[in-house]
Amino acid sequence: MKIPLLPRRARSQCRAITFFCATLLALGAANRVHAETLHEIAIFEAGEEIAFYDPSSGSAKAPSQLTLSGPFTSKLSIVSAPGRKTGLLEWTAAAGGDWKLVLAAPGWGRRDLSAHHFLEFSVNSPAAIAATNLPRLHLQSSLNFQSSAVDWQSFFPEGIDADSNTWQQARIPLSAFGPGDGFSPSQFKAVVFSHGVADSKPRTLWLQQVSAISTNVAASTNRPASPRNLVARTGDRSVALHWDGADEPAASGFHVYRSLSSNEPPTRVSQRAVTIRSFADMEVTNGQRYFYRITALNKFGESAHSELTAATPHPFSSDAAFLDLIQQTAFDYFWYEANPRNGLVRDRSRPYSTASIAATGFGLTAIGIGIDRGWVTRVQGRERVLTTLKTFWNAPQGPAASGVIGYKGWFYHFLEMDTAARAGVCELSSIDTALLLGGVLYAKQYFGEENPAEKEIRRLATAIFDRVDWTWMANDEDSLSHGWRPDRGFIEHRWIGYNEAMILYLLGMGSSKNPLPARHWQSWTSRYKWETHFGYDFVKFPPLFGHQYSHCWIDFRGIADDYMREKGLTYFENSRRATLAQRAYGMANESKGYSSNVWGWTACDGPGVQGRRGYSARGTPPPENEDGTIAPTAAGGSMAFTPEYSLPAFRHFYDQFRDRIWTGYGFRDAFNLEIDWWGTDVLGIDQGPILLMVENHRSEKVWRLFMKNPEIQRGLKRAGFRTFPARE
Repeated sequence: MKIPLLPRRARSQCRAITFFCATLLALGAANRVHAETLHEIAIFEAGEEIAFYDPSSGSAKAPSQLTLSGPFTSKLSIVSAPGRKTGLLEWTAAAGGDWKLVLAAPGWGRRDLSAHHFLEFSVNSPAAIAATNLPRLHLQSSLNFQSSAVDWQSFFPEGIDADSNTWQQARIPLSAFGPGDGFSPSQFKAVVFSHGVADSKPRTLWLQQVSAISTNVAASTNRPASPRNLVARTGDRSVALHWDGADEPAASGFHVYRSLSSNEPPTRVSQRAVTIRSFADMEVTNGQRYFYRITALNKFGESAHSELTAATPHPFSSDAAFLDLIQQTAFDYFWYEANPRNGLVRDRSRPYSTASIAATGFGLTAIGIGIDRGWVTRVQGRERVLTTLKTFWNAPQGPAASGVIGYKGWFYHFLEMDTAARAGVCELSSIDTALLLGGVLYAKQYFGEENPAEKEIRRLATAIFDRVDWTWMANDEDSLSHGWRPDRGFIEHRWIGYNEAMILYLLGMGSSKNPLPARHWQSWTSRYKWETHFGYDFVKFPPLFGHQYSHCWIDFRGIADDYMREKGLTYFENSRRATLAQRAYGMANESKGYSSNVWGWTACDGPGVQGRRGYSARGTPPPENEDGTIAPTAAGGSMAFTPEYSLPAFRHFYDQFRDRIWTGYGFRDAFNLEIDWWGTDVLGIDQGPILLMVENHRSEKVWRLFMKNPEIQRGLKRAGFRTFPARE
């Protein structure tokens, strides 16, 4: 929210302690209508010549940097920006370094904040700062005890904009700051800003005012409703919790509480606000029964507790029990990180994430698995699927650069979660549309009952598929473009050579409206590279996602095209060999922390520091962007190819790294043992291959249903696939 900085104006119904400001920020009536009288302690007056703020203390550890001034170069600098006296928070956060800045009230005196509800401050910057790059915050008491840290971004997701003439207001519920190592709000002394994301980029933040705000009873009517439908998934020394969101006003975060009996007062176990509807409690003991409650947070305060849910963690009784939890938590991602109003699934487990159409395709298939395994009812599942298909059929299509979901039957790679319109300037993605269609056609086969809802699912699925203009994406060539943008036209790169795009061509060839001709498959296979690595011969594509995505739906066992018949194997066996070669690479490079159970390279996030990439397509053999970063989805997505090795790897990840990599949605995206880096997010295109390929390993049902579609059978036939002696 942007608000102009105005002269002081008293309000009769607001009260606060302001411990850093040049002038009072006059807030609009709509924002303070529920607040009490606001009092201010001015740190310096406008026009006064002050070079530093005395009740402050800062330090930095190289290679991180923090601009300071005053005695011993340890004080917050005071500057004019723009045209006003402000505090200058100027820093560089680098890997291996650290910095912090302590801001206190005049005299470093103690303040009682026990009756206050929010921490509020005004900020500005000469350049935009993404929310993820903002510093972290915690509170400090007069006894130097510190609260738990809070990610500012959780409550300020829009970040700092590039408009340096307009100030922005951030507000964080004081309840978001946990007790930490003994902090009590009644003994508050200071706010501490500290090291955030380490990307070695210098940043500047101007601070105009920091306040503690108290609201009156009337504000309670604006607090969020309690979360609903709290459920628990238990495993070995872990409890995964999920819940439905709160009603409006929207919650900006959640707190998790736990007790050992249903009658005793609960203790908060989430040290910081949880910004998604999932939490993994890893500080539990097998055999102990725990009772959980959830509250929601917004700018007006904290909701009442949710209903009580009990859970008892326990050792896995078998590999099947372990796979149950793996699949169930992966399914939960697609159920809870979807917008129930339109069915779109988030790209990653961040509240600001856009929707991914590929993740949505995996999610459509996940719902069938969830119904079969009893995690949702058939009625719940088909309602979600029907909602999703209506979104993709009814949302506007056209050549416009915004406000549309796609064009020519194709869909944009990323969509806005609420509007289902193109997000940013992303491309109309051919491969991601194909992965979405995989889920659409699976739903068409899964929902085969003769009731109105399931008939409509089948009708919409057929209509969505038949609307795709396959020949348009070829753009008069014998291959498909990676995509199209309204301002630049077709992307120059073409889908030729082995990778994840088999499903794209096979679906295009299977169209009954404007099928791709057989020469497209010949063009596709013309650049295959047959290589030998660690004693395995196979078509090379180093990242494993290229060997997995098409196989999530298409059963390539016992069939082969001309190329594979000549090589004497199927694509299923080819993917198995590629997986075995990756494991062999891990065993041959134990100095990097790899082993027979620590392997798996595919597209994933990365540390982005110390010469290592951020998000990148990692693969081997041969090594491609291989920098020590492992992605659990690489092993999990090969579960149907190499269960004898993928399952032990997953058990190892869970048993050895559980407290750092396990979440309420299963495994995080990636980790790097060389530099002790653990990814923060769960990705939909990770959990999808894990869920589907584990199911194919266990029941083969995804394959069996999807292969009933006439579209895929026509495509396989036109591409030259015929029965081949199975060698798997």
